[in-house]
Amino acid sequence: MIGSDVFHLRLSNLEIQAERILDSSTKYRSLAIISSNNPDGIILSLSKEASSEGLKKGMKVLKAKKMSASTLLLPYNIHLYKRLYKYIYKTLSKFTPVVEPYKLGQFFLDMRGMNSIYNNNQDAGSLIIKTIREQTNIFSVIGISKNKLVSKIITAINPEPIYKIEAGEESQFLAPLNPSFLPSVNIKHVNSIIHFLLIKKIKDIQNIANNYKYFHALFGIHAINLAKESMGTCTSSVKPSILSDNMLVQKVLSVDSNDSNILYAALRVLSDDLSLRLKKRKQVANIVNLGIHYSDGHSANSKGSLKFNDSQYVFDTCVKIFNKLNKRRNRVRSILINASDFRSYLQQEYLFNNKESSAIKISKVVDTIRSKYGLQSIQYANILRAKKTNQCLSI
Repeated sequence: MIGSDVFHLRLSNLEIQAERILDSSTKYRSLAIISSNNPDGIILSLSKEASSEGLKKGMKVLKAKKMSASTLLLPYNIHLYKRLYKYIYKTLSKFTPVVEPYKLGQFFLDMRGMNSIYNNNQDAGSLIIKTIREQTNIFSVIGISKNKLVSKIITAINPEPIYKIEAGEESQFLAPLNPSFLPSVNIKHVNSIIHFLLIKKIKDIQNIANNYKYFHALFGIHAINLAKESMGTCTSSVKPSILSDNMLVQKVLSVDSNDSNILYAALRVLSDDLSLRLKKRKQVANIVNLGIHYSDGHSANSKGSLKFNDSQYVFDTCVKIFNKLNKRRNRVRSILINASDFRSYLQQEYLFNNKESSAIKISKVVDTIRSKYGLQSIQYANILRAKKTNQCLSI
């Protein structure tokens, strides 16, 4: 992209804003969104007022109650947030045909060719922010640059409603920032090298990258992407929702747990959701990445693939990856599954033993019912049992 035509729109603290729209009496009150009221539940989102009282994301509910008795603790209302998010997506689609939902509360917009309509990008951004504000009463900020990475970083660090980085100024903008803003730094090997070299600013990575032979020796196969990210020259394009290159499903447990019944029930919820999405698109995923986040802050990831998209096969594959990956005794806080590298899938008959054949038949019937009536229309008994002790297993 030649010009600065990629917008990143961030709906600042969407969960808190949504709750205050629902109940105007909480507008200036200290609020925190929690996974559950269980003492071991955690804070998922919080208002500025709650932050000023010392509360933080990830803090246990029991500790939060002791620190701030005046803070109102609200359960995570995913259905409310998703409805609002989808409404805003439809609003954004009126400004450009290329809108990519990124995460809850964030969007990318490709505004190439729109200057003839909106005069310039700043005017377009102002109109978008004003429209969202008038229609939903939600505040938002927009970052503008020539690529998605820089635009996203802008909204993460700059409080101004609209801020633009001109083409060619990306490396200067990134230089003083912490390396954690770069996606490649989250890779375990890269992160270890960054910490070992005591690198505190992206500028240090830029300087090392000038000697590419040495840079490649340090970071190996990740060197090219890391160098591009540090200079702000990534070229990934904005993709519309129907062409999204990944499917992400995640569950945060209301109570950190290493109970296999709860963990497998969570996997069943996630895999069923993923399976239904794949079936609707008539696709399978060559790559499925499963991540486990533990209560002590550690995480682990492993990959597999999905050759079929029926719910039983997807569940069995996820369980296999999970069992191979989960070797620690610490309690699990959340599980994430990310599917990518899709290809078309045509239903065929394959040979299974009798036990597998029976499971596949049941899976097909369940999938048919869910395709017509929704994911929650029929559920497995082990999920219903696990929900009694872990509210975040609900879909």
